[in-house]
Amino acid sequence: MTYEQMLALAREKLAPRQYGKYFSAGYVSAVLEGANGKYYCGVNLDLACGLGFCAERNAASSMVTDGETVFRRAVCVGEDGSLMTPCGSCREFLLQLSPENAKAEFLVGADPVETMPLSAFMPLPWQTFGKEK
Repeated sequence: MTYEQMLALAREKLAPRQYGKYFSAGYVSAVLEGANGKYYCGVNLDLACGLGFCAERNAASSMVTDGETVFRRAVCVGEDGSLMTPCGSCREFLLQLSPENAKAEFLVGADPVETMPLSAFMPLPWQTFGKEK
């Protein structure tokens, strides 16, 4: 699947809606390409109590359920379908699944295609703080 196809799939999965007074979902969508070649989609879930989670973690959870912890590429989009990068929590979450995920590429520009590795979003990993390099 090309980045353009991944972007189209992420946009297709957007389904912003309010499910009730305390629950909304689908305002952010993510597609991860696992190292196994499968594609995992997820949308955000927002709960008033703060126990919701992001689209990237939703997609990664599906990936882990399928027995995979490494992903190669990712596309994340906001409510209007524009590209976005993962929040700090998702960045750390994805790195914790496997150190190999530091090399995973995120689409940051669509025309022309521009990518950035997850490691570029996390230049100072907390595990190395204060240690000699």
